[in-house]
Amino acid sequence: MRDAEKIPANLEPYVTALGVADAERFFLALGGSDIYLPAKSSPRSMAARTIGADRVEKLAAELGPGYIKVPLARKWVARTMMARGESYAEIARTVRADVATVRRWLGPRDTHHQPELF
Repeated sequence: MRDAEKIPANLEPYVTALGVADAERFFLALGGSDIYLPAKSSPRSMAARTIGADRVEKLAAELGPGYIKVPLARKWVARTMMARGESYAEIARTVRADVATVRRWLGPRDTHHQPELF
C-alpha cells in the first residue's frame, strides 16, 4: 500500500463518507473547528456550503449526529497532494505549514537528478 493510500484511523470515517477529494476540502476549510452535524442538513451551514448538504448528512450517518471537532489532517492532506504531484511549496501554502515541515513530513523527493555527462 502506498503512503498516500494509508488513511489514519481518526480520518477514515470522513474519507469513507465523503471520498478523498471532499474530505480534503472539508479538512482544509473546517479543520480545527467545532461543528454540529445534523441528521438533516440545511444548505446554510459552513459545512454544507463546503461539501454540500447531502455530504453533511452522509458524514452525520457515518459519525453520528452531534457536535464534532474537525481534525486538521495536515499531514494526510500533504500526502494526498504529493501523490497528485503537487510541489512542496504548493503543499506548504495549502496546509499552512513551512516548506521544511512539509519536507520532514513527506521525506525528500527524488526529482532532482544530475544529468549524466558523456
